[in-house]
Amino acid sequence: MSDSPLRRLLRDVHLLELIARRNATGLLAGDYASVILGSGLVFHEARKYVQGEPARLIDWNITARAGEPYVRVHQEERQREVVVALDVSPSMHVGFQARTKLEYAVEVAATLAVSAIEGGDRLGWVVFADAALEAARPRAGRAQLFRGLRALLEHTASWGRRVEQSDPRSAIHALEAWGSGRYVVFLISDFIDHDVPDDLRYLRARHDVSLLHVYDPVEYAPPGPVAFEAVAPEGAPRPRRLRPGGAGQVAEVEGFLRRAAGRYGIAVTSLATDRPVPSALGEFFHHKRRLRAGARG
Repeated sequence: MSDSPLRRLLRDVHLLELIARRNATGLLAGDYASVILGSGLVFHEARKYVQGEPARLIDWNITARAGEPYVRVHQEERQREVVVALDVSPSMHVGFQARTKLEYAVEVAATLAVSAIEGGDRLGWVVFADAALEAARPRAGRAQLFRGLRALLEHTASWGRRVEQSDPRSAIHALEAWGSGRYVVFLISDFIDHDVPDDLRYLRARHDVSLLHVYDPVEYAPPGPVAFEAVAPEGAPRPRRLRPGGAGQVAEVEGFLRRAAGRYGIAVTSLATDRPVPSALGEFFHHKRRLRAGARG
């Protein structure tokens, strides 16, 4: 007797959790997100004063000893609220490796989700394409982790309609609709339309935001004689001949994303689908910690 769709989904959720837990063990507790700083009572660190900050933040005792202005930074006492925003638009279903971009992105999202729950924090998610398909406010606990992993897998089915283009704004607007709160946001997409919306400046004003660019190496391989008959996954269904490297060089895309997001102090990384998820995320978090340390220096 064949398994029911629900039984297969539950089995896939369990397998995804096992994979994500294995990945998460390679990351130190809390490394999945930078610390959200605020006006809590727990001292976090002292750093140099930045021109334009309110003078009331200056710690005069440290300033007197150091000979230059320093401020005391405090850590919020509440749990962090981690939100994984996953692009599931048709272009994410493309892949020439063992996995499609979406399958790889789901593993990345699941690893972040497990890290959040295991770190004692709250987990929320937004699944989007040309619109927000599902959004769940951050909550704590294993039941929330199960619901999150199930949501990720339920939206990996092939699309039955055309999508003009993925729209990260829909994820941003879903987060803004929640109102008050401060989130650690991971926006995962192939950014195939080179779309880094200016709306991110509103999100970054209150939240810690990272862009995770997932790509297949073949998309940016050196051009060669091989071509594929293909149909554009988004927009008008026009047949075309696709050549590797037709999307340009990955360094160009990375440069664009860094320039676009850098205006708002947003961290960016590119994750190739042929790289192990733990090492790719570990390298990103190491880079992000170095950036934060440099900003404090």
